[in-house]
Amino acid sequence: MEQRRKRSLAGLGGAIVAGGVRGLIALLAWLPHRAALAVGRGVADLAHWLGVRRRTIHGNLERVFGPELGPAERKRIARSAHRNLILSMVEALRGSHPRARDEVLAQVRFEPPELYDDLVRAPQGFVVVPAHSGNFDLCGLCFVRDSDLRLTVVMKPPKVPPFDNLLSDARKGFGFDVLSVWEPGLLRRLIRLANGGGRVCLLPDQHARKSGVVTQFLGQPARTHKGPAFVALKADRARLLVAVDTRRDDGAEHVCYLREITDYAPSGDRRADVERLTQRINDAMGEIIVEHPGSYLWHHRRWRDLGIQRERAPEASSSEASSA
Repeated sequence: MEQRRKRSLAGLGGAIVAGGVRGLIALLAWLPHRAALAVGRGVADLAHWLGVRRRTIHGNLERVFGPELGPAERKRIARSAHRNLILSMVEALRGSHPRARDEVLAQVRFEPPELYDDLVRAPQGFVVVPAHSGNFDLCGLCFVRDSDLRLTVVMKPPKVPPFDNLLSDARKGFGFDVLSVWEPGLLRRLIRLANGGGRVCLLPDQHARKSGVVTQFLGQPARTHKGPAFVALKADRARLLVAVDTRRDDGAEHVCYLREITDYAPSGDRRADVERLTQRINDAMGEIIVEHPGSYLWHHRRWRDLGIQRERAPEASSSEASSA
């Protein structure tokens, strides 16, 4: 009886949250885009003033940039990171409403444009590896709109079920096929998709716990998800790209930088191959992130204790793919 009551209350709470978010989406879709972003900047600046995740953000910046980054610049980057996170939420909510979608996507451009146009037109499948930077969902939504093709996105479900459902439903509404990191046989499925002309998206740049490989990320050792490298090595008929979205001046405009990695091939040593390719992915991301640090998600505890742990083979765990 007690369990039934708890489930009923949880269901009611989830329904209230979902209804509130739908109302917020409708309100944000009604507002002009720049007005909605101005509200988001105000919320972000309040979070920055209150010190939300301050220790983690400043610790990460100190680790990566060291003493060459003065207190004033560190504070500026931290504020921009807060703004980008909240503005990305606002954009995702507005972009999920048909009334506002075109207005939101008009703010995104790709560099180099020739590579993006080729991806839109080419029949060949690809594995794209975005960083947690800017608003990577908008970049994917642009691709779906311009190519009229589906994009398979791997995500780690949030711990709060109502938000999991809302985020998953929003991405499905964008034209994404959403897969969970916990899905059995995930990596094998992604390899088949990419080799068969599918477009696969995995985000590796969060702490990977036991299932990751230790490589350098932004000049510091970090345990990184090796699923993207493993899938790219096995899906030998697919292209491999890194994507890093950046926000211009804490505002509405985005530039998504694309880098294609081409000259890699299995050597026969699977562990070494995965580690080398993961490092190349990290290097390609890092070059862009250090040029646009205010767009990156410094809120995450990316660099943690790397105590010696036994690593599992890539196909043994779907959680190695990534989390979005």
